[in-house]
Amino acid sequence: MDWPNLLVALMVAFGVTAAAVLTLWLVSIRRQDVSTIDSVFSLIVLAAVAVAGGAMGAAPAVRDVAILAPLAIWSLRLSGYLAHRKWGEGEDPRYTRLRSWASPGRPFHLLVLRKVFALQGATLFLLSIAPVISLHAPEPDGLGPLALAGLVVWVVGFTFEVTGDRQLTRFKSDPANAGRVLDHGLWRYTRHPNYFGEVVMAWGIFGICLQTPWAALGIVGPIFYTRIVLRVTGTPTLEKKLGREKPEYAAYVDRTSRFWPRTPSQGGHQQP
Repeated sequence: MDWPNLLVALMVAFGVTAAAVLTLWLVSIRRQDVSTIDSVFSLIVLAAVAVAGGAMGAAPAVRDVAILAPLAIWSLRLSGYLAHRKWGEGEDPRYTRLRSWASPGRPFHLLVLRKVFALQGATLFLLSIAPVISLHAPEPDGLGPLALAGLVVWVVGFTFEVTGDRQLTRFKSDPANAGRVLDHGLWRYTRHPNYFGEVVMAWGIFGICLQTPWAALGIVGPIFYTRIVLRVTGTPTLEKKLGREKPEYAAYVDRTSRFWPRTPSQGGHQQP
């Protein structure tokens, strides 16, 4: 491993991520809409990996494709879906509620820089570490069992996310479902099939990268992302919002797994 050049590549990935996040922060101030970052979140990690790993790396073509193709499919699909879903809706209510947290005399844009943009930027950079390391290494040539297993895991995650999003879109398109809870399809087995798919894809891409042993150093990325989704800005904030808006949601929570898919409970509380 050429460590000096790898360090440069990681610094490039950090620079691309930081520049994108800071630009979106400035745009959010001008537009008065923090949601600006949501639709391009996945595109930032793709750009960081493509520039720092693909352009500066030395990986064989087969590994380039095995890493960059899943990243591109995930990021472009998710970005397009979120942009279409949020078009014309204005700022996400979760960010609007955050505005009330700003202390007197302290600008809201500084609070959101720390709690939203810096946090998402850190997540994106950490997710890019393993792919950049793997794309930077010239050996080995082919794809081994770990990379192939990672691809399978990624496909499972992608299937969950796409299917969950489609079921949710179809459910919301029916006016009769206003105020109701989606509890069929994949949503019968987990309250967040789309978030589950996101996390599984992150681990799948990490598995693909393990073809290069030193890429294991990037495990901090999927670990951090999993924690963010489960404990910080993913499922917790969404569940609070749904609990306020949907009277049936409490019963749904009692019978349905929060994250890991499993058969619904018939009586007692369902564990995550």
